[in-house]
This record gives sequence, structure tokens and C-alpha cells, in this order.
Amino acid sequence: MESDTLLRSKARQVQQSDIKTTSIGAELGLLGLLLASGLAGLAAQSATVTVTMFCGGVLTWLFVTLPDFFNARAQGLKQQQQEGKEGKAGAEEGKQGADNGAAAGKPPASAGPLPSPEAALALIARRRSVFPKDYNGGRVTREEIEKLVQAANWAPTHGQTEPWRFVVLEGASKKAMEDLTMQICRTRLPADKAEKTLEKLTKKADSTWGKISAYLAIVAKRQARADKAMPEWEEMAATACAVQNMALMCTAMGLAGYWTSWQEVAREAPEMKEFLGMAPEDRVMGFFTLGRADPERLAGYRGVRGPWADKVAWRG
Repeated sequence: MESDTLLRSKARQVQQSDIKTTSIGAELGLLGLLLASGLAGLAAQSATVTVTMFCGGVLTWLFVTLPDFFNARAQGLKQQQQEGKEGKAGAEEGKQGADNGAAAGKPPASAGPLPSPEAALALIARRRSVFPKDYNGGRVTREEIEKLVQAANWAPTHGQTEPWRFVVLEGASKKAMEDLTMQICRTRLPADKAEKTLEKLTKKADSTWGKISAYLAIVAKRQARADKAMPEWEEMAATACAVQNMALMCTAMGLAGYWTSWQEVAREAPEMKEFLGMAPEDRVMGFFTLGRADPERLAGYRGVRGPWADKVAWRG
């Protein structure tokens, strides 16, 4: 693709040079004929000769030089139109290539320069877990969710197994997962604990769950590659890193996200894994709730951390 573009560029340069040369030649031809007419008249000291030579020069210019001049201009205009078409086609092809690259897990070709260390640290420090109770009920689009998953896809992975899996639950499937959770708690928990849990979940369903735009089920695929099995803790750690990437992208996009461990008895129940389309050995690590929150609500979340120096030991 780059070679073809380079060849076309060189060809256009040659054609443009020829057009400019023809145009200049036309103008010089006219001046030369007029000069010859004047010199011939002076040499012969005859007005008749001067007029005859001048008329001959003008006629020659009209029927020979002028057509070349207009042909050169027409070729230049045609070339500009062709370049415009090629430029538009190239832009469309570039956009399609970027989209295909993103879907294939490749970095976007149009990726800008890396942020400064200060900018990267600022983004990390501004990440917040925003509780669903503070969402405003706004919908998060599919395109925005795709960006989150694209960010998650660049998590570190030992053995290149890429074990993270996400199931996006919206609309009817979102409600079905909530109902399934209630049903599992009702049937699997002891009666007294089930009653308290269901009471708590009912309150959340009435006040909070409706504000959530989507759940992203977080799953660590136990056998992500048929030819390679890594330790389970490594695959779960890689999946957690993917969730962190997603949370950082949420912050950059102004979205509200929260990683909930969900109800333990329901989270990894066989019914839940079947609902999500996962194998029995896969690990469901909770759900990433996604929504929108008003800017002033987001600004109210304050992050507090102890000194980083208290959490590192140096050995010389």
C-alpha cells in the first residue's frame, strides 16, 4: 500500500512538472514571436514587414501555442480532481484499516504520542469506583463499551493466553441476570440468611439497579488456549489487570464504573455460569457495573491513599 502511494506521488510530480513546462513554453513562445516581429521590422525599416510579422506571430500563437496552453491547464485541473478522489479513497481505506486493527486486537494506527508520566499518573490517581446509587440512569452506548473492552484487551498475560472474558448484559438480559441472582439466593441460602439477603437485594432492585446501563460479567477463562494451561491465580490476576484498564478508560471517558463482587452464592453458581455461556471450571470474578453520573457527583468522590513510600522496601 505504501509503495503504490509513493509511486503515484512520484508520477503526479512528473506530470505536474510537464504541465508547468508546457505552460511556461506557451508564454515564452508568444514573447519570442512578438520580439521577432519587432526586430524584423526595425531591420527592414518597413512598417509593412513589422505588421506582417506581428500578424503572423499572433496567428501562430492562436492556432499553435494557445491550444497547448489551454491543454496544459486542463490537464492540471484533471490531475487535481484525481488527487482529490484518491485522497478521499485513501482516508476511507485508512479508517477501515484502523477499525479492522482494533477488532483484531492491534493498536490503532492513528494512536497519538504517549502521555507524559505526569499525565499517566494523574489519570491513575483520578480513577474512582463510582457506586451505582450515584448513577443518573443515562445510557452508555455500544461504541463506548467497545472502547472499554479494547482497553481491557491490552492487559498483561503470561503465556499470551489472554484469559479475560466479558459478557455485556443490557436490557432483558440484564433483568434476567438480576432475577437469576434472586432465585439462586432464595434456593441456595439457609432460610434465615436468604430472607435478609433477599430483603437487601429487593431494596437495591427498587432504588439502584435501574440506574445501571449495563453489567459486564468478568470471567477468567480457565483454559483460554487448548495447548496451554497456566496457573489459575495467574489467569485471575491477568483478568484483574484487564478490569483495571477498563476502569482507567472509564475515567478518561467520563463514565461511571464499579467492580462489584456480587452475591457470592450466585456469582459462581452453575446456573450463573450456564447463563453466561461459560464452562464449569471458569471463574466468574464479579460484574463491572457501568453507567453515567453527573459531573458534580463524580467530583465528590475523593481518593485517599497512604504514603507510597510506606509500602515499598529497598534492598541494595
